[in-house]
Amino acid sequence: MLRYIYTCLFMIPSLAFSQEPILFPRTPDISPDNKTVVFSYLGDIWAVDATGGNARPLTIHTAHDFQPAFSPDGKFIAFSSNRHGSYDCFIIPAQGGKAKRLTHDSANDIVCGWSPDSKSVLFSSNRGLGYPGFSNLYSVSVDGGQPVRITFDEAKEGVIHPAGNLVAYTRGPGAWYRKGYRGSSNDDLWVANLDGTDNKKLTDFNGQDSSPMWSQNGTAVYYVSEVFGTPANIVRLDFKAGAKPVKITNHTSEGVRKARISANGAAIVYECGSDIYMIETSNPSKPRKITIKALVDDKTNTDRLVTFTQNASEFAINKDESLVIFGVHGDLYRMGISGVGKAVRLTDTPADDFGVAWAPDSSKAAFLSDRSGRIEVYLLESEDVEHPKFTEAQKFKVKQITNDEKPESNLTFSPDGKKIYFLRVGKLWSMNLDGSEQKEVVSLSMITEYSWSPDGKWIVYSRRDGSFASELFIIPASGPTKENPPKNITRYATSNYSPTWSTDGKRIAFVSERRNTPGLFVMEMQKPVANGKTNTDSGAIDFEEIHSRVSAVGSMNTTDAVISPSGSKIAFRSGDELWVASVTGGLVTKLSTGAVKPQGIYWSKKSTDLIYFRDGNGSLRTAKASSAIAGADLGSVSFRIKMMIKAAEENLEIFDQCWRLLADYFYDAKFHGADWNLVRQRYRPMVIHAPMKEDFQALVFLMLGELNASHLGLQMIVNPLEEQTPELGMLFDETFKGKGLKIKEVIKRGPADKRGLDLKPGEIIFAINGVELNPMVEVSQLLNGKNDETVALLVGAEIPPDPKTKNRRTVEITPMLRERIAPLLYERWIHLNAQKVSEMSNGRVGYIHIPGMDDAGLDRFVRSLYSDNFDKEALVLDVRFNGGGFTHDQVLNYLGAQDHTKFLHREGDKGAVLRSYDRKWTKPVILIINNRSYSDAEIFPNAFKTLGLGKLVGQPTGGMVIGTGSTKLIDGSTFRIPRIGVYTNSGVDMDTVGVAPDILVEPNPDDFKKGIDAQLQKAVEVILKDMQSGDLKKAGKEKILTPMR
Repeated sequence: MLRYIYTCLFMIPSLAFSQEPILFPRTPDISPDNKTVVFSYLGDIWAVDATGGNARPLTIHTAHDFQPAFSPDGKFIAFSSNRHGSYDCFIIPAQGGKAKRLTHDSANDIVCGWSPDSKSVLFSSNRGLGYPGFSNLYSVSVDGGQPVRITFDEAKEGVIHPAGNLVAYTRGPGAWYRKGYRGSSNDDLWVANLDGTDNKKLTDFNGQDSSPMWSQNGTAVYYVSEVFGTPANIVRLDFKAGAKPVKITNHTSEGVRKARISANGAAIVYECGSDIYMIETSNPSKPRKITIKALVDDKTNTDRLVTFTQNASEFAINKDESLVIFGVHGDLYRMGISGVGKAVRLTDTPADDFGVAWAPDSSKAAFLSDRSGRIEVYLLESEDVEHPKFTEAQKFKVKQITNDEKPESNLTFSPDGKKIYFLRVGKLWSMNLDGSEQKEVVSLSMITEYSWSPDGKWIVYSRRDGSFASELFIIPASGPTKENPPKNITRYATSNYSPTWSTDGKRIAFVSERRNTPGLFVMEMQKPVANGKTNTDSGAIDFEEIHSRVSAVGSMNTTDAVISPSGSKIAFRSGDELWVASVTGGLVTKLSTGAVKPQGIYWSKKSTDLIYFRDGNGSLRTAKASSAIAGADLGSVSFRIKMMIKAAEENLEIFDQCWRLLADYFYDAKFHGADWNLVRQRYRPMVIHAPMKEDFQALVFLMLGELNASHLGLQMIVNPLEEQTPELGMLFDETFKGKGLKIKEVIKRGPADKRGLDLKPGEIIFAINGVELNPMVEVSQLLNGKNDETVALLVGAEIPPDPKTKNRRTVEITPMLRERIAPLLYERWIHLNAQKVSEMSNGRVGYIHIPGMDDAGLDRFVRSLYSDNFDKEALVLDVRFNGGGFTHDQVLNYLGAQDHTKFLHREGDKGAVLRSYDRKWTKPVILIINNRSYSDAEIFPNAFKTLGLGKLVGQPTGGMVIGTGSTKLIDGSTFRIPRIGVYTNSGVDMDTVGVAPDILVEPNPDDFKKGIDAQLQKAVEVILKDMQSGDLKKAGKEKILTPMR
C-alpha cells in the first residue's frame, strides 16, 4: 500500500487553476447577515458565499493570515498575521483592501472577535509579564493604540456578551487538536466581567471545551465539546444556574473545530474533517457542508533552488580516507575528503536516504531509505560504463535488498565485506549483500549500537533493559551459541554505551554513567603481560574478570567518544566542545571553541593526529589531536550543493515520515485504539492544500491528536523574529486609567533595578524617547528593537508637588529581552511563595519549588533543602508548572529516611552523617501539584503518595507520562516519538490517568488578581494542622515501580 505513495509523487496536481473543491480551509467566520463565510486558506483570508462556490481572496501576502472575524456591523474583518515575525492583529474592509496593523508586540496576538459596537478588536496574547506566563485577553481600538488588558490570570478564545458587560472565554492547558483526552489538562469555559473581575466557571467536563459563542440575546452559550463523547460536537448551554449542556450537532466520524456564530445568532460555521460546515441555530440537526473552489495561482515559487554549504545530516568516510559520502536533505553525495572538486549526487528522490555505510573495499555502499514507504536497506553500486569503479562513477544503480515491515537501522559491512549487519527493531541481524540469508544474530531486543573488532572476529554491543540500564556485551561475529553466549563485559548496570576498539583490538573505550554523570572509561581486553614475556595472541580476549580491567579517563561529563587507532588517546565530546585525553587521563586537551557541538567523531587511521567530526551546523570539520591551543587547528571539508526542492513533495515526505515513525515506534502497538492506517488515508490528501508551514504543522498536529497521547509534536524551523519587544524591567498597574505607565513594582536584577535610577512604585512614566504616552500610543511599538539600546524615560509623580515644574526627570534604561526577564520573574514568584509560607507558619515551615525534573531542578532542590530549609520543622514541596525530566528517584532519595546514627564532635554540633549532602529529610513534607505538573513531575507525586511520604494538595496532574525521544526529519524539523509507556503498580497507564491530590484545590482567576495562591495556602494550613495532630504521613507504604512496556 505504502509503495504507491512514491510512484504518485510526481503526479501531484497543482492547486493553480484547480476545479476540484479545496480541502482544509481553516478558522471560518460568517457575516452578520449569514450570507458570506470568510476563512483562511493557503495563508490568505478568503470569502465565499454561504451556499458555497468560487471563493475570492481578501488578502494576498506571503505571510500567514488566519483567524478572520467579522465586525458586528459587517463593515470590517479582523485577522491575525505574522507579517512581521509574530502574529499581530490587522483589520481590512469586509470587501477586501489594504490591511491596517493594530498591534506591534513580538508576542503572538490572536484575534478572538470584536466588541459589540465594532469599535475594538478582542485578542489573546501572552505579552503580559509574570510567572507563570499565560495567555490573556486584551482589546485594541480599531484606530490602534495601547491594548487594554481584560483578564489577569489565563484566558483565550474570548467572546464579549452582546450587552458588552461580560466576556466568556476558555481557560486551561488543553490541546485543541487532541481527540478523546480526559483529565485535568483540559480547557473549560469561564465567564467574567469585562474588567476581569467575578470569574465564574461555566463547564466542568474533564475533556476539551472550546470555541465559546454567545447566542444573539446572550441567554445561552454555544461551544464545541466532547461532553457527549468523541468526536466533538456543538452543544448549547443556557446561561442560568443548574443548566445542562444540550447536543445540537451529531457528527460521528470527524470532530468539530473552530466554530463561530454570526452576529445575529442565526448561523454557526465550523471546521469538521477537511471541510467547513454551517448550521442554522433554529434547525441545527441539518449541518451543510460548504463546497468551496478557489481559482488561485501560487503565491510563491513551489520549486525553490537551495544552495547547501552545511546542514549535512551525516558523513561516512571510506577505508582509505580518500572519499566521503554525506547526506543533504534526504539525498546522498560523494566527494573527495579534501573538499576539492564537485560533489557527485548518488541518489535523487523525494524520499529520505540516510544511514550510509561504505563497503571495506569502497566498491559499493549500503544505505537506508523510506522510498518504499518503509525503512529498508538498499545497495548502491556503479552503473557507469565509462567509470565502472564506484569511487569514480557518475551514474549509479540502487537495489532494495530487504523487504520487512519492521524498520532497519545501524548498517555496517563486515570487515571482510561479505555481509551486511544491521539492527531491526533492536535486534542484530546479518545478511548477504544481495539480501539473502537474513539471520538473527542476537535475538534479544533493545540493542542500541554495536562495533566491530578490527580483525572482524568479535562484535561489542550495548543493550538496554526495561529500567534504562545498558550494558556492553561481546559476541563472536557469527553470533552467540549455547556454549559461547554473549559476555557482559561491564557488569555495571547504569548506562554503558558508545564502544569503540583500538586498531590492535587490545582496548575498548566507552562511556559509562558510574557517578550519575557520563564519563570516559577504557577496558583492557587482556591481562597485563608479565615482564620479559611477549603477547603471542594479540587478538584474543580474556573474559575472566574483564569487567574489573576498567579505568576511568578523567572526570569530565562525556557523551560521544572514539579511541585512537593506537589506543593511547580518546577523542570525546564534553559540553559543546571536542576534547582529547590520554587513556590514563593524565593529559586532557580542549581542541575546539565556539560551541561546535561535535557529532560522529572519527579518528583517522592514516594520520593519527587527525580527527574528523560533524559540527552542529552540519559541516564536516577536522581537528588535530596534538593541538595545544583550543580552536587553533580546526579545519573544514567544504561542499556546495545546489538542489531543486519541490514544496509539495517535501511536505508529503515530512508527513509520511511523521506517520511512519509513529507506526514503527509508538509505545502502544494498538495506537490507543486509533486505526493508524485509516488516519493516514484521511489526512494525507490535505497535505497539498497546506503548503504554508503554519497550516501544514496544524495538519500534522491533527493527525497526532488521533492518538490521544502526550509527548507528541512537530517543531518546524522558523525564521528569527523580525521585531522583538524588550521590557523595561517593571510591572505596571494595568488598571491605571491615566496617561502613561504607573509603576507597580521594579523587578529585582532587571534593567530598572540599577543604582541611581531610584524608580519607585506609584511613579508614572509619561514618555519614552520623547514620545508622550497616551491611549493612542502602543508601548511595544516604541520599544521594538531597543533591547541593545538606551531609551529615555520621562518619570514623575502622578500628582507632582509643584504643578508648575511637575518635578519630572529623565531616566535612561537599556531594555531587556523577555527571555532574559523570564528567569527574574520566576525568582520573584519563588520569593513571594517562600515569604508567604514563612509568614503563615511563623518561620516553622520551609518552601521549595522544583521547576523541572532535570539536573538544574535537582541542584536547585538540594541547594535549597540544605541551605535554606534544613532547620525548618516541615517542608512544602511544589512541583506545579514542572514539565518533567527524569530525576524522581534522586529527589525521593532525600526524603522519607529515618535517622540511624548520630555523630558527635568533641567541640561542635551533633549530626546525622559526616557529609551534609548525605543527610536525609526526615521531617514532615507536603507536596503541591497541579494540571501543569507533567511527565516525571507526575511519576514523582505518584511515588510520593505510594511511599506514604505525605499528602498531596492541588489539582490532579495532567496524565501525560511517556518516555520520549526525538529525531530530525528531512528538512531539519524535530519530531517527538513516545516510545516507552509508564504504569503504576496496579497497571494504570500514566499517560491516561493523572495523579489525584488528597486535598483538591481549584484556583480561581479572582484569587490570582488579588495575589492569593489558594493551593499554597491550603498546603501550609494542612501541614500545620497535621504537625499539631501528629497525622504527618499517609498510611500503607508499598514499593514503587515504573514498569516499562
